[in-house]
Amino acid sequence: MARTSKADLTSAGGISFMHAADSIGLQVIKAPADEPWDLLVTVDGNTIPVVIEAAAIVNPEMVQRLITRSSTLKDAIGVVVGDLITAPARDALRDAGWGWLDRRGHMALRANGLYIDVDVPADDRHVVRPPLQPISGVAAISWASALLMAPEDPPSMRSVARRVSLSHSAIVAAAKRLREASLVRADGRPLVPELFWALADVWRPRQVALAQLPSAKIADDRDPLGLGLDEQESGWAVAGTVGAAAWGAPLAIGRAYPPEFYVPSASHLRQSMLRLGESPRFEERACTVAVAPTPLVCIERFEPRGNEWGPWRVAHGLFTALDLAQDRARGAETLADWDPGDFTRVW
Repeated sequence: MARTSKADLTSAGGISFMHAADSIGLQVIKAPADEPWDLLVTVDGNTIPVVIEAAAIVNPEMVQRLITRSSTLKDAIGVVVGDLITAPARDALRDAGWGWLDRRGHMALRANGLYIDVDVPADDRHVVRPPLQPISGVAAISWASALLMAPEDPPSMRSVARRVSLSHSAIVAAAKRLREASLVRADGRPLVPELFWALADVWRPRQVALAQLPSAKIADDRDPLGLGLDEQESGWAVAGTVGAAAWGAPLAIGRAYPPEFYVPSASHLRQSMLRLGESPRFEERACTVAVAPTPLVCIERFEPRGNEWGPWRVAHGLFTALDLAQDRARGAETLADWDPGDFTRVW
């Protein structure tokens, strides 16, 4: 599939912005051809020049490039229009004073006392890349994860279906949606980093803070929590900050940092809550647990290089990176500085 030109992206982005602005009562016209702006927005008699930047999927790294490239906006405001603008990218845009329009149905705009942060009608008339939500459900998350874990040598759909105990047809349907969204190349390789950030946008594990860490003794007692300390197939996997540090991410944390575990199933989560107790305060947690968004998290586990954080196996580096992408405070910065040596960087 041919890549859409920047001019076409900007033109389509401008049209989408005009439709969204009109839906909330703003007056928008195209700027004169001899002006460096794209649009003019009139609010309470004041005219605000707008420069449009557009992309299919907008991630923090792209935002940083846009801000650097457009550092001399002068009296204009920058607005990014995208089919999907990830949460970390939205935060970066807010911090930089930029506006944005996510075609799935949300607009944010700040300028000269104007503050808009509102839902707008979803716009699929000018979406450059078709499906607005190409990744949803375990099958799609699993297939996207499998591609990103081996971006240069994609696995077969049947092998992934077997690994995650889903039907082949479910994986085929998920793969079709990714292709239609132009997140997978013609040769089957994932489009990087776009697929990573599309996956990060739906990566929403629900963490439960526990009062105690599990012990090896529990694992010896028929392993009711499914820790899998002595099994190679499936079990608890450390991800998040501790998991990323174990893979060499530039994070300064100590041995006392509470690990973030993924568990294989909801029943394992319930057992852990019963046996280890919930922490009354998140800040006092011994660890957190969450059901893995895809079985691959708890299947693809690795021995850590040392025992600094205990005997736990760690999740694949991809999943630790997806967790970091959810951290608004330092996640994007850590990912930008992290160039892993043990797996392929896909962000």
